[in-house]
Amino acid sequence: MHIEQQYFFWKLAYDLVSRHDFEIIHLHTQHNEVWLEKSQGTTSQVVRLLKKDFHWSNHVKVDLEHVNNQLVKNKRYFSGRKKDIHVVYVSDYPPVDDLADVSLKLEHNTHVHFLSDEEKESGLQDLSKKLNLTENLHIKFRIPDAPLEYESTIEYMKQQLHTYKEKQRQRVKAVFEFGNARLTYVLLMVNVIVFYYLETVGSTTSITTLIEYGAKYNPAIMDGEWWRLATSMFLHIGVLHIAMNMLALFYLGTAVEQIYGTWRFTIIYFLAGILGSAASFYFNDSVAAGASGAIFGLFGALLYFAWRYPSLFFRTMGWNLILLVAFNIAFGIMVPQVDNSGHMGGLIGGFIASQLVDLPRLSHRPLQTGAAMVYAGLLSLLVVSGMQKDEQVSAADIQYLNDLNVAQEYERVIDTANSLGEPDGEWEDEWLFQRSFAYIRTGEEEKAFDDLVRAIEIDPDFAEAHYNLSLLYERRGNEEKADYHKRQAEQLKPGIEDQELDAPS
Repeated sequence: MHIEQQYFFWKLAYDLVSRHDFEIIHLHTQHNEVWLEKSQGTTSQVVRLLKKDFHWSNHVKVDLEHVNNQLVKNKRYFSGRKKDIHVVYVSDYPPVDDLADVSLKLEHNTHVHFLSDEEKESGLQDLSKKLNLTENLHIKFRIPDAPLEYESTIEYMKQQLHTYKEKQRQRVKAVFEFGNARLTYVLLMVNVIVFYYLETVGSTTSITTLIEYGAKYNPAIMDGEWWRLATSMFLHIGVLHIAMNMLALFYLGTAVEQIYGTWRFTIIYFLAGILGSAASFYFNDSVAAGASGAIFGLFGALLYFAWRYPSLFFRTMGWNLILLVAFNIAFGIMVPQVDNSGHMGGLIGGFIASQLVDLPRLSHRPLQTGAAMVYAGLLSLLVVSGMQKDEQVSAADIQYLNDLNVAQEYERVIDTANSLGEPDGEWEDEWLFQRSFAYIRTGEEEKAFDDLVRAIEIDPDFAEAHYNLSLLYERRGNEEKADYHKRQAEQLKPGIEDQELDAPS
């Protein structure tokens, strides 16, 4: 009788693995216990097989509590949001008392299958149905003779199950260690070198320095400087910005490059970063810089990995990665300074680029072709729509003009201001004032005069505009108006008359 139960138990485990593609989560041949799993969409079918005789249902309940504790303790090994648990007992006889409600101790949708001798055939049919198998399980459990032959068969099946488990481990290792993280370290080094260089020639928090060295600046892109969509990925605004991004690049970059390999990683990183910059170009008028779009693209690459390897993903990264992505998106929405459009563009770009290159050993030409078309279409849509959008002067533009005035690059102030176009509404007074200051310094006082008059019409409390206009009236010999505007300036900003000509600040 013992040899029959042994054969039935190990044949059931062997068939589920070899014929129905279940993966081995845990294998304990001495205790006759096997845990298996198979993902079916969003549902994970978990089978726990145990060969043991239970005389009383209370013993079964104790074992089910143990099953529950194991599920909670090792939940990261199981994929899928929904879990169907099948606890299968192989024994000679069922417990002598009632087994009703023994599954109430378990949190998940649980089925208890007691495959005693009298119920093996019907139990196998029920188990096959509950597991959604394409064909029913059918196992002989009455051994007519030749027990030694069956003993060798049992040992063979045990060895095969260990072999399957080792092959699973090798497959997982091959997936996660396909490539080496070479380019990740190069990118880290390049970003740090660029950051250091910008600090030596200016400041990474200076709008002027960022724009001069390739930040995403919409007016310049509209003038044909398309390379900014890529170069902006290597610039960072301050120490905290580069520290956070390089930390994220180190962890995400090494993981993605090891999974996808260097050349796939390269394509994913740059295509994600460029689409992130394009999204920022369309949705965000401010100056933008940073590797965040490309880094969010690495999130997208891991989410694509989750789509192609759902069971393996939830067994390794799982909800931790999903929650991290959700947190970063929420953070971007709540903090105004964060370029959330660039982040979302990078996330989408990374997912599409991952489909374009696909994972190693996986290839689906129609999907790859479709991904290339979707990426090209989305990039074109963002760029063309951005070019056709009415560009609005932003605070960053005003700060850029101010920095140029401070640097005494007055001709550039005039050219840049005129290329931006006169704003309508917000920032118009500041735009006029910055241009007027450059006009004064280049000797075009008539144009400066007109700009200052208009700036004061827009904002009568603009102290610096009143003061500079008073100086122009003074040069014209109109003492009455010069005194009026000087008094206005002094009332609005005491001490302003100590200055020869009020400069941008």
